[in-house]
Amino acid sequence: MPLAPRAMVISLQKTGTHLMQGLMTNLGYKMAGVPRPTPRNTPEFTDAQRRQIAALTLSKSDYDELLELEGTEEYLLRTQEAWSALGWHWQRRLGQHVVNRYGQTRFDFADSVITNPHLPYSRFADTPAGLCWIFHELDISKVDGSFFAEWVETATPPLVYNYRDPRDALVSMVNFLEGRTREGYGNFYEFDIFHRILTSLPTWEEKLDYAMRDTSFLGRDQFERGLWLLRHPDVCKVSYEDLVGERGGGSRQRQLDAVDRLLKHVGSTADAEEVAGKVYDQSSWSFFRGTTGTWRERFTKRNEARFTELFGDILEQYGYE
Repeated sequence: MPLAPRAMVISLQKTGTHLMQGLMTNLGYKMAGVPRPTPRNTPEFTDAQRRQIAALTLSKSDYDELLELEGTEEYLLRTQEAWSALGWHWQRRLGQHVVNRYGQTRFDFADSVITNPHLPYSRFADTPAGLCWIFHELDISKVDGSFFAEWVETATPPLVYNYRDPRDALVSMVNFLEGRTREGYGNFYEFDIFHRILTSLPTWEEKLDYAMRDTSFLGRDQFERGLWLLRHPDVCKVSYEDLVGERGGGSRQRQLDAVDRLLKHVGSTADAEEVAGKVYDQSSWSFFRGTTGTWRERFTKRNEARFTELFGDILEQYGYE
């Protein structure tokens, strides 16, 4: 089986998205979705792909007009705008949190560029090849049903689900939102709200208790919404504990098994040993400590009791109890 032309990773927040991004980049994919653009992960489209993107997003007359500009800077600019619009179009169809994280202007921009009335009927397979789309969730109640129909019928794109001990994810989220990672807590608008709340609370016990009890807190219900991915037999599951290897408190064999499982799922012939050796990357902008079991250093007995009360079933279903 050849390498899948497109892949999709659903990596819950603070469960090792940077590990998944690095792994998929090492397989040759460029990134779309939530990863921050870097010179290494940003797509560089061929002329044929630029025409494909333009044909998807533009009406016949607008497309013909654009082709007359081929070979000019204006052509490159407008095809890049078409790609951006196509990306936001798919984020909307996949039920992503765009408006409260980036602002309504992203969708307004996409709507101003897109002139092809048939784009909503397009398939995910019509998007450019060579991309791995990474998102923090794929809420089955919000996704355009045509995407699921295509996935069920064709088994493409291959879906990978990445998760972590929910207790470690919670501690990591608090660290992140308090700005302890190398480049702060990011630029999603909603992050500012929770940053201010958390930094106003004097103790870790209070911060964690708040994060567990506020139903709007980032990532609070993500494990529950992802249960369908955990249980679906056609989704490849890998955990943070699988991927970190010995350097992150795991085991080399568990890391190799997870990487090999993922490679087979996306049709890669890459060497699992070689790929696994590059997975644990501490250079990510959102990296803090990158080890397993750190919740034990922060949870008080009261926090443990609260977590078990609210999320004990989730711990059991994900295999952490």
